[in-house]
This record gives sequence, C-alpha cells and structure tokens, in this order.
Amino acid sequence: AQALAWIGHFPPGSLYGQLCQLLAMALGDRDPLATAGLLAESLSVTMRHQLLAIVHARARKKRKAAAAAGGDISDQLQGLSLDSQDSQNSQDSQNSQD
Repeated sequence: AQALAWIGHFPPGSLYGQLCQLLAMALGDRDPLATAGLLAESLSVTMRHQLLAIVHARARKKRKAAAAAGGDISDQLQGLSLDSQDSQNSQDSQNSQD
C-alpha cells in the first residue's frame, strides 16, 4: 500500500496497473469493495495509457503524411504572391468552383 501511495501522483501506466492488481490479489476476499476498486483503478489506468498511445501514434502519422504531401515549406511559400491581379484571379477561380 505504501508503494501505491508513492507512485499515486504520477503513475507510470504499466507499473501502476500491475501494482493495483497485486494489491487486489493480496486483499482477496477480505475486503471485496477495496479489491473491486483496485481492479477498476488498474483497468482505467491501463485503458488511459493505451488510448494515449493510440492518439499519439495517429497524430504522428498525420504529421508525417502532411509533411510528405505538402513538400517543403519553401516550395509552398514560393507559390504565394502579393500581386493584386493574382489574388483577384485566385478568388475568381475559387468562386467559379463553388
């Protein structure tokens, strides 16, 4: 129980989940409510850890795909123009597409 208190503030997912499961096994039938609470805590931390890993992986893939599709930022900036004629033509072409 003291080890759980030490890591309770910033739990690393796998360690915290395993510690909760071990404490739940140690309590067993002596305190069914505390055992259920520890098992629920273990599952919630594990699920949160897995969800964060999935979100991180998806964000990394999207950034990588955007970088590959967009090319170099200097190439994108070279296509920009401050000429009013070019901006008027681009607005006309956008309006015709709508």
